[in-house]
Amino acid sequence: MSDSQRRKSLLAAHSVALHVQVVAPVPPSSVTIMCHAFSPTEPSVDINFHVDRDGVQQLAEVLGVGTTTRQHSTTDPQLYTVATAEIAGIPVKIWTLMDPLEVSV
Repeated sequence: MSDSQRRKSLLAAHSVALHVQVVAPVPPSSVTIMCHAFSPTEPSVDINFHVDRDGVQQLAEVLGVGTTTRQHSTTDPQLYTVATAEIAGIPVKIWTLMDPLEVSV
């Protein structure tokens, strides 16, 4: 694949990232756009809300997707809340990590 295909994919991912920031009820902490040289037709967008499960849940609701919360790993008790969506064919992951005591039930 040529660099032009990767550039096209990156621009599409930027458009998706901008859309997500516009519709998000609260601004995310970070937005990362990825499109690797080894997969130039597979861009993705990563949206992080720093210690903000409500931010993840609110954006997921706006995008019409659900969230899941689980322990981050068997050795890390932090809670990982994530939602995944697809916008214009581009995967979007929305997530946060929180200490168990920070999560209200």
